[in-house]
Parts: sequence; structure tokens; C-alpha cells
Amino acid sequence: MAEVRIVLSDGKPCDIKKLGLFDLDGVGPTMVGPFTYTYTLANGQEVVDSYDIHVITTPPSHPGVPENEIVPHTPQWYALLEWQTYRAAVSHEYKRQDSVATHILEVSKFIVDHCVPIGDISRIQTDEDWDTVYRAAIVPEVTFELLQQVMKDTFAASFDGKELFNAMQSTAKGSGTYDALRVWEIEAMYKFGYKTEAEWIMLPLSERVRKVAGIVLPRLMANLEEDKQMKEARAEAKKGKK
Repeated sequence: MAEVRIVLSDGKPCDIKKLGLFDLDGVGPTMVGPFTYTYTLANGQEVVDSYDIHVITTPPSHPGVPENEIVPHTPQWYALLEWQTYRAAVSHEYKRQDSVATHILEVSKFIVDHCVPIGDISRIQTDEDWDTVYRAAIVPEVTFELLQQVMKDTFAASFDGKELFNAMQSTAKGSGTYDALRVWEIEAMYKFGYKTEAEWIMLPLSERVRKVAGIVLPRLMANLEEDKQMKEARAEAKKGKK
């Protein structure tokens, strides 16, 4: 396991063990996501949207009529729906915050138990101490957003005038699913000769992102080109049938 030397607020060094890429998988409860709700457009199409209570300055109020007396699709009915949605969003937000707090506590305990020498645990006295320990222990994640930025800025990658990941949105999707980022990162790690995770995770995040981008960029370009050719072939075939 890789180690990083830090200095705590007492001015003395402390060697923190760095977690692996996936060591926090399954640690803590799954954090509750944002509140979503479904509404129907005039054409009958159902749309799922997120509901952010933090942007609401004046909460909706109950229409003030017994709910069993409200006629569907009247102004009072819509007012009741809005009030009920708001109440559900508030309840969901409490659950979300609780899940975040519980997750953070369990992750913190895991880091202390696995990364901090037993004799040094009592030396973590301040918020700054904890932040320093956390940054030393955690491996920053390679994200699609970072890959997209590197492909644009470093490799000037685009396809038919679109940024690469935007162009990928229009390609046909297969039936299988997997976490592509994890697969790509492991592939890049071995491709560039890093025999252990401990060696790989000591690289700066920016360098890891560039290496992953360098591995997957030619493949993504080939997939886009193949998808384009298949679509053009289908279009030509349809023209021939007319």
C-alpha cells in the first residue's frame, strides 16, 4: 500500500496509507440522490424532472379545501399537487442529508481505521488535520468530465464538429453495461507499465486522466466512424428501395 507523508497541526510528520482505487466501494450507505417527480405535458408525454427546494423562495400552500372535495384538473387540484410535491421534496431532502452525513461518518471511520497509524490517531485534532489526512488517503477519481476536457484541450479531439462525448450520445447502445471508466483506468495502468495500483495512484490526477484519454481516444474515434458508416449505409439502402 502506498504511503504519503503529511504534517499535522502539532508540526510533526505522519505517514498516511493511501487507499486503492476501489477500496471505498461498499463503505457507508448509498447516498440518496435528488428528489425527482413526474409530470405530464399537454401532448400526454410524461417527463421526469428533478425538484430543487433550495430555489423556492415562497413555498406553495395547501388550497385550504378538504382534499376529498377537490375536483381533478381544477386550479385547486393543481395547487394541491404542487403542495404535495413540495412536501414530498422536503421530506426527501431530510433523508438525503441524513444519508450524506452517515456516509461521510462511515467513510471517515474507514480512513482512520485503515490509513492512519494507531499511535497517530489521537493527533488528529483540528478540521485542517482531518482535511489533510483525507486528501492524503483518497485517490482522486478520473471522471468523464475530466476526460472530456483533456480530449478537447490536450488532444483537440472532435467528431463531425462535436466534442467527442457529445458525439458519442448519438451512437447505438448495446445491451451490456459496465463501469467504463474503471475498465479504462485499469487498462491504462497496465498499458503504461504500472504493475501495481500503489504505483499508479501516486501519479497526479491530471497525468492519470491524460493516460486514460490516450488509451481510449483512438477506440472512441473508431467506434464513431464505424457507427457513421453504418448509418450512411442504411440510409443508402433505404434510398435504393424507393
